[in-house]
Amino acid sequence: MDERGFESLISRLEKTATAYPRRYLALVVAVALLGFGVLAVAILFALLPAALLAGLLFLVVITGGKALIILLKLGKLLVLLVLPAWVMVKSSIQMIFTRFPRPQGRALSAAEAPALFARISELRQKLNGPRIHHVLLTDELNASIVQHPRFGLFGWEENYLILGLPLLQAMSEPEALAVVAHEYGHLSGHHGRLGGFIYRFRSGWGRMQALSEQWQDWGSRLIARLFRWYAPYFNAYTFVLARQNEYVADRTSAEVAGPQHAANALMRVNLAAQFENEVFWPSVNKLVAEVPQPPEDRSAFWLKSVHEQLDVETRKRYLEVAAKRQTDHLDTHPALNDRLQAIGFAADETAAVTLVPPAASAAEIWLGDTLPPLLAEFDARWREDVSERWQSRHTQLAEQRQRLDALNAKESLTTDERWEIIDLTGDVQPEADLLPALNILLEMTPDHAAGRYRRGVWLLDKEDESGIADLEHVMTLDEGAILPACEAAWRFYHERDANKAEQFRQRWQDRSDYLDRVRTEFQSLPADATLAVHELDAEIEDRISRIVQENGKHIRRAYLLRRILKSDSKLHDYVLAFETGYLTLGNKGPTVSKRLAAQEFPVEIFIVHLGSQPYKRFRKPIKQLGIVPLTGQ
Repeated sequence: MDERGFESLISRLEKTATAYPRRYLALVVAVALLGFGVLAVAILFALLPAALLAGLLFLVVITGGKALIILLKLGKLLVLLVLPAWVMVKSSIQMIFTRFPRPQGRALSAAEAPALFARISELRQKLNGPRIHHVLLTDELNASIVQHPRFGLFGWEENYLILGLPLLQAMSEPEALAVVAHEYGHLSGHHGRLGGFIYRFRSGWGRMQALSEQWQDWGSRLIARLFRWYAPYFNAYTFVLARQNEYVADRTSAEVAGPQHAANALMRVNLAAQFENEVFWPSVNKLVAEVPQPPEDRSAFWLKSVHEQLDVETRKRYLEVAAKRQTDHLDTHPALNDRLQAIGFAADETAAVTLVPPAASAAEIWLGDTLPPLLAEFDARWREDVSERWQSRHTQLAEQRQRLDALNAKESLTTDERWEIIDLTGDVQPEADLLPALNILLEMTPDHAAGRYRRGVWLLDKEDESGIADLEHVMTLDEGAILPACEAAWRFYHERDANKAEQFRQRWQDRSDYLDRVRTEFQSLPADATLAVHELDAEIEDRISRIVQENGKHIRRAYLLRRILKSDSKLHDYVLAFETGYLTLGNKGPTVSKRLAAQEFPVEIFIVHLGSQPYKRFRKPIKQLGIVPLTGQ
């Protein structure tokens, strides 16, 4: 199922869920049961060769060995059964018992955070849900609950609560409780067992899909193909319910922490995420140019930045951006406005005013005296991870600054030097206003593709829609710019105009599909390839001819052709087709092909032996086109 079919199916199911909720739930249950059927078929298919082999051995035993004579006569049959039996049994065992990677994070004990574990215990009693076996802290602005199977696909599961330390630093304790209650609500099935079951089943299938992509042997690939057929239908049929479950989890959050705190938590997460991307990390990256080593107090810098720079005007702007986002089929999580409206709130100016950074964060309340050493631990690990890249970037920026100073000191500049100044300035001084220099460059060279693209993106970042015209112009100049230009336009319209955003998303998808087709066709040479005269200049033809002559042992004739792609007739590569001598002993085609493939040709070229299948068919177009051999008679 392609992306369009997937979205169309989701749209139909959304209408069914609204008009006929019971019918929709019945469909979800049926598709989930089909999933168990798919697993059963996969396992039975995997074990079938082993069962046949075991049956034959049993027959030998009960006949007192008489059947062994028959089996010996059917020796080839035994070989044919033993090999697939082993492969398929191995695949089924791999599927059922493969250990999935455990969630990563810093394990937190009850002794280290008694306040947090007390809250978790209260939450479990109130919602009558399953036990949280592990609490992990991460360095991300996120929170989640993950179920990890102990013994492969069917092993009973451990529940991991994963809390991002930067998120806890940015939230009040009631807001953080609302986040945890939302995540725990998925597991507890507080508003319905079916929702909790589907949530867990979607997670399980997600793990199986990811695992099946790594299987390489033919038996495993057969099972993986079955999974790939089923997965899109399961994902589509449960998508609507999964989105409904987000609303259910939000109601659970509101019941546990209070509607106001639940609403604040939703908005706080959006504010913190935008602030992190727009302000915090750019501020950290600016330090690379100033200091050769990463700072030791990054966590303190994050907390200070939130309190000092996430002011009321910034909060208003961020909430306005978040409020413009519309719910789509790309994520089961609804848009912020839809989630707030469901619990009776809105992301308005009043909310922006009241959402001041908390005086005491959830991290301080829940972690207490353990917080300072934890922050030091996370900061030290971050410095260790980024230190090498930080030092390398610091050195690079110093060299770029020297080059920029040298260029700025010149009295006259070429077009390339003007562009280099713009490019270097963007790196060395990311907050510099590049628009005047870009305007001068494009007045001198209106079709400077890189400059057009840079100005278009710069204008869109400044919320100026006129940048779209630059991006459109770039896409006419260079088809290679279609993907990044459409992505930039989509990001601009995503929160502003859903229709225009969809248009650019579709253009991006069409281009991506086209490139996938071209890439796939370039990777193989089918027997029905469209061949033509090569049309290379004499110098390149002569270089290829010399390579063939120098490595021409066993080659009787060699032909150079152009292969035209079926996915785009404007694109082509080349084919070197050779014949071996009539009196050559044995099949020398593979040896010659390997020898030629090791050479460095001036163009992308396929090397094929005209004496092998399926390339014997190339003899006919070679004759029809009147191709003259590069070498031989």
